[in-house]
Amino acid sequence: MSTTKDLDRLLQRFVDRGIPGAALSVYRGEKKLYEGFCGHRDLARTRPLTADTLFRMHSITKVYSSLCGMMEYERGAFLMDDPVYEYLPEYRHMKLSVKQPDGSWTVEDAKQPMLMKHLFNMNVGFYAFDDSPTAKGLAECHEKLGGSKFQADYSLREEIRALAEVPMLFEPGTRWQYGYGIDIMAVVVEVTSGLSLGEYMKKNIFEPLGMQDTGFRFRPGWRERLAECVRRKPDGTVELCSDLLGDPLDTMYREEAAYEAADAGLLSTLGDLQVFSAMLACGGTWKGERIVGRKTLELMRQDLLTADMKKEFIGPDTKGYGYGYGVRTYVDPAAGLSSGSVGEFGWEGAAGAWMLADPAEKLSIAFMIQDMMPDSRYYNNRLRAVSYGLL
Repeated sequence: MSTTKDLDRLLQRFVDRGIPGAALSVYRGEKKLYEGFCGHRDLARTRPLTADTLFRMHSITKVYSSLCGMMEYERGAFLMDDPVYEYLPEYRHMKLSVKQPDGSWTVEDAKQPMLMKHLFNMNVGFYAFDDSPTAKGLAECHEKLGGSKFQADYSLREEIRALAEVPMLFEPGTRWQYGYGIDIMAVVVEVTSGLSLGEYMKKNIFEPLGMQDTGFRFRPGWRERLAECVRRKPDGTVELCSDLLGDPLDTMYREEAAYEAADAGLLSTLGDLQVFSAMLACGGTWKGERIVGRKTLELMRQDLLTADMKKEFIGPDTKGYGYGYGVRTYVDPAAGLSSGSVGEFGWEGAAGAWMLADPAEKLSIAFMIQDMMPDSRYYNNRLRAVSYGLL
């Protein structure tokens, strides 16, 4: 069996590869099995990485946003097979980009309505970097709104309502594509609840769980607590990372920002992420506080991918996984070649933050680094092996 000393050595191994620091927490139920902080929060190695260090969560934000959607679902706000246009009327008459045999594109009426389940499962087709009407429509949409969503003054709701004018790349529900589904779902949450996404998270997740260090905006003292983000160069060394998708790295967190990135915008600490992950692993409850129903979480982690969608569900750490309502879910340990239980679920962020919730074992893992586009299997599967070895 493994020991906590193996986790100490593993974090040090990660730091020795060049990243400034790494933090890890492992719980079983409400019992802490391990918590460790190794290295520094800055590349110059002058400020130790500690429990109050803040990290960019990036795409782990999708899990929080999706949970908000599942909470609205279990409160009866919508059904999964409801058309999205019942809540966002702009989505009633959708268009489709269709590539012709000669390579040209036409824009046609979509034959199928976009359903709520399509938003959670990323089956909506609003992501393109080619010569399609979808790609051109996305560029024009953001230009009309005022430019980059991270730097301009429009809100998530304004963006998603404008997005309805953009042709989709495929009929809703027919393919899987990483993209805008979670963002559209988050706006439905805003409409059905009467709260902004940030307000909804604060009221229904952060405050009940005592998560005081998680949010979309810098607060007093937060900039100083934020770990520096690095990027690995071709020669294996690291350098400071200064941008995200062409935008200055931290513009989305500025105090006056209007946009709340439902797919990428939360800041948090290791401790707060661990509480969130442990609550999910414990069936929606943490220290007597019920956040979400256990059966709702069982629905959330069902694999919704068809055989054809699984061919498109390819990433750095997707072997053995399917995808459910805003989370990847472990369906095949033999294919995944790593420890775990069928039904374990979670996600990771662009800078390496990672969470795992395993209801079968009530095991939760929270891992924080700031390594842009990391080798996730190198980090995460080693952590999985040792953490499961503690059981």
